Amino acid sequence: MTRREVPVPGAAVPGGQPGAQRGETPGGGEPRTPQGRTLPGRGPGAPQGGTPPGGEPAGGTGADPGSGHGADPDAAGLPNPGHPDDAIPFRRHLGIQVVQAAAGRALLRLPARPEIGNRFGNVHGGALATLVDGAMSNAILSLLPAGDRIGGTIELSIRFLEPARGTVMAEGRVLRLGGRIAFAQADVRDGAGRLVATAQGSYALHRHRAPERSGPAPGRPDQAGRRWA
Repeated sequence: MTRREVPVPGAAVPGGQPGAQRGETPGGGEPRTPQGRTLPGRGPGAPQGGTPPGGEPAGGTGADPGSGHGADPDAAGLPNPGHPDDAIPFRRHLGIQVVQAAAGRALLRLPARPEIGNRFGNVHGGALATLVDGAMSNAILSLLPAGDRIGGTIELSIRFLEPARGTVMAEGRVLRLGGRIAFAQADVRDGAGRLVATAQGSYALHRHRAPERSGPAPGRPDQAGRRWA
C-alpha cells in the first residue's frame, strides 16, 4: 500500500508556498469557498466592508448616492446647504437644492443631469416649472411667522424664453403677502447668466393666527359712519 501524505494547514507545500487555509487562495489570489466559488466583495480592489445584498455599503453614511445630501461638496464643488425642503421627495428626485432663503427672496439650484433633459438635450420644461414653484414658495415661507405654512399652489404660469442648458438657478421674490394668498415671481438663469425662463404664481396660506387688521372691527361703523366689510 502506497503511503499518501496529507498537507497540514499552514505547513509548506512543494514550491515553497504555505498550505492553503480554508477559504484562501495561495499566491494572494481571490479568496474562494471550499466549493471553489469566489467570495463576493473580497477580491483585490474590492471596497472595504463590501456591500450586503440589497443593502448599503458597510460603514457608509446611509445617504442616498447622488441625492446631493451630506457633508461633502456636490459634483460641482459647491457646499451642500442642507435645507429641510431639499428632502421634499420630488425635489430630491430632480436634485433641486435651496441655496438661500430669507427676507422674501429665495435662490434655488438645479444641477445638470441627463435624467432631467428633453429630447434636445436641454433642461426639461417640467423640471424648470418645479424649480420656479420651489423658488417662489421658499421666498414666501421666509416671510411667514412660526406656525404658518403654504397650503398649496393656486396658479402658476411660466414663460420659456431660451433653451436652458446645464446647471440653472432660480430666484424667487415675494410680490405680495396677504392674509390668505401670497403672490410671487421667479426668474431662471443658466450658468452664463442668460434669462431662460420667468414665472409668476399665487399660493394659499394657512395661518396659525389670523393677521391683525387695521381699522374698526368688521360690521362696526367708523367715526365717519362707514361700515367695514
